[in-house]
Amino acid sequence: MCGIVGKYYFNKNAGDSSDIDAMMQAIYHRGPDSSGKYINGRAALGFQRLSIIDTVSGHQPLYNETKTIVLLANGEIYNYKEFVPFLESKGHVFSTRSDCEVIIHLYEEYGIEFISKLNGMFAFCLYDTRNDVMFIARDRVGIKPLYYHLNKEAIIFGSEIKGILASGEVVTEEANDCLAEYLCFRYVANFRTFFSSVNALEPGTYIKISPNGCTFEKFWDLSKYVLNYAQDGDLVETVDAALTASVQRQMMTDVPLGTQLSGGVDSSLVSKLAAGYSPGLKTFTVSFFESAYDESAYARLLADSAGLEYHQIRVDGKTFADTLPKVIWYHDEPLCHANSVHMYLLCTYARQFVTVLLTGEGADELFAGYPRYQICRFGDAYNKLNPSVASLVKSVLKGVPARKIVKIVDNLGLGARELALWNSSFTTKEKVSWLLDSGDVTLDARSALVDSVWNDELSLFDNLLLYEQKSYLQPILMRQDKMSMAASVESRVPVLDNEMLDVANTIPYQYKVRHFTPKHVFKKVAERHISRKIVYKKKVGFGVPVDEWLRDHSGLGRYLDLLLDTARGINGVSRPRIEQLIAEHASRRYNHGDVLWPLVNYAIWREQFFK
Repeated sequence: MCGIVGKYYFNKNAGDSSDIDAMMQAIYHRGPDSSGKYINGRAALGFQRLSIIDTVSGHQPLYNETKTIVLLANGEIYNYKEFVPFLESKGHVFSTRSDCEVIIHLYEEYGIEFISKLNGMFAFCLYDTRNDVMFIARDRVGIKPLYYHLNKEAIIFGSEIKGILASGEVVTEEANDCLAEYLCFRYVANFRTFFSSVNALEPGTYIKISPNGCTFEKFWDLSKYVLNYAQDGDLVETVDAALTASVQRQMMTDVPLGTQLSGGVDSSLVSKLAAGYSPGLKTFTVSFFESAYDESAYARLLADSAGLEYHQIRVDGKTFADTLPKVIWYHDEPLCHANSVHMYLLCTYARQFVTVLLTGEGADELFAGYPRYQICRFGDAYNKLNPSVASLVKSVLKGVPARKIVKIVDNLGLGARELALWNSSFTTKEKVSWLLDSGDVTLDARSALVDSVWNDELSLFDNLLLYEQKSYLQPILMRQDKMSMAASVESRVPVLDNEMLDVANTIPYQYKVRHFTPKHVFKKVAERHISRKIVYKKKVGFGVPVDEWLRDHSGLGRYLDLLLDTARGINGVSRPRIEQLIAEHASRRYNHGDVLWPLVNYAIWREQFFK
């Protein structure tokens, strides 16, 4: 686990390496153990290392035997040992025990097509100096981040946006089409960022870079999967075996390893399976003073029953508020998830004991774990009613004030693609339009992403899960990477191992949800290993009481003053309407945390990057 930065100039005589040290320094936290760089007339590459495998000799850049191929790689290649005997038989000589060195020799043997053979999480830069061609690539689902800026003279890239901005060659300018979408969904989709000239490389993609420019190529895509509707009775066994193998595979390390244990079913199952290979494993949990958000009792239950070493921190509103600006800085963009703060604090604490953490991320998106998916179920059923019955149903539901019912009503009448698009929203487009004093909220990039994954031969629900992997899963993975790396900790996601992707993405939705029980198959697997009290408890989802904390002026509420002070400088924002929202929220007349929380993030982010 590391960080990479680099530049490639299309005109060899235009190369400038004077800022590579500043770019490396900007991502120092990702790899404080060692650093390295490669510079020639065309390219400048920098690397910060967090030592995990081969801590003695695995320094980067890595080279082939003739030093004509240069590699910087962030991440882990879990199946690297499978390739070593074959490559050695072909005459390749390994200079380290690093898992990433196989990338160089696989490239020599197969060309860039080797990428599809890798099982791992990675973002790498491979520079073939003989042919003056460079490749930068990102793993299948986007576990590891990779950003780039492209202009007529060069491509500049890095593991984090701040590493690119440190080059001094990129204008730090806010994207003008993000705020409304962010307020609705708390992130921007389709691999854009809040910076106008910086994009995220799409997962499963590599860029071929040469003096002629850049070409983008996909080496993996969700469209390759075909649903198997003839699932037999061994489905639970298949998922169990795949997850067990994935956990075992991802426990490879030369440094201490633990697990991030929330008390939910996903992290509990991963922790229990990991305990089978490392008895007495250390686990790390966040607890809350607010009982409605606290799952630590379930985390302790799992740890005690599995013989794990339990560690816990507790976070209050003041600590959250004090830490928030630092976390936004590490995140590069306004936060999507409030629990990013807790994850950073937990990883900072865990770093005293371990360098690697296994997590349960990805299970909800692969196995249909979010209760909000039921909204699409209601919407789909509503669309099949005759108009008179549909009108009656909608009028009855409008009279029910419950928040979840309100969201169901808001989505009634939407088409299949719109149901998928709006399923993960946190507020309504009407509220955002009112706040920004604008017309309808435009979501062209998000709609294009829906269209790119949609398969008319599949059900709404199977399409929804494919879309979720390209959309909502992305900020979750960025949170996991950036908060752990901010603390110099490597986090891994066994549920998103290649084998798990291959299994989960061939299971139709009807097997993943039974009646109104989400994540049915996954929970059946969990029943085999952990207490049913954990498996079937109400989903909390690592929630954070930000609505209440916004009312505490000594805590999170202090940033509402910053929001008001900067409101007039935010394009399209109406200060009087923000004042109205704050007053109504403080008096408890209405709960406006759905827009005040993202606006606070946005205000802090603008202060840090644009002041």
